[in-house]
Amino acid sequence: SEPPSWAWLWGWILCHLLLSPGLAGPLRWLENCLRRVAGDREEDGEQGGGELGGLRGRGPADGAPGPGVSHPVPLVPLMEENEDAMEDRRFRSLLRRLGLRPPASEQESFWRIPAALTPQQLRRAAASIAHRSPSGSPQDPPEPPRCPQ
Repeated sequence: SEPPSWAWLWGWILCHLLLSPGLAGPLRWLENCLRRVAGDREEDGEQGGGELGGLRGRGPADGAPGPGVSHPVPLVPLMEENEDAMEDRRFRSLLRRLGLRPPASEQESFWRIPAALTPQQLRRAAASIAHRSPSGSPQDPPEPPRCPQ
């Protein structure tokens, strides 16, 4: 199936999450995580010579990705508010709609930002959940909590 348009996704977020009490902070945290991973992936791509010129798919013998090769990034909720949001059905639905992956097995505890999501896709996803008032005008939220490295 074709992914939803970003305009449609923004409407869904506004209706289901931004107007829900207690989810404003977790949405800022998620937005910040997506932007941070996008920036990290852009830096990794530059250091590895970009997607075409890097070591894409050929990491060191130990199996770790080489420069320019993305890897899944766990979403680790360090604050109780974010941990509670990860239990919220609507928040998990948003994570799925953004292309994030739930824990794949009992060995994984956290949702992951898949390696396949490009920096551009991550930035679009972050922009789709950027805080806006119901009237559509941007608000200046406080600096969001940092995403763990």
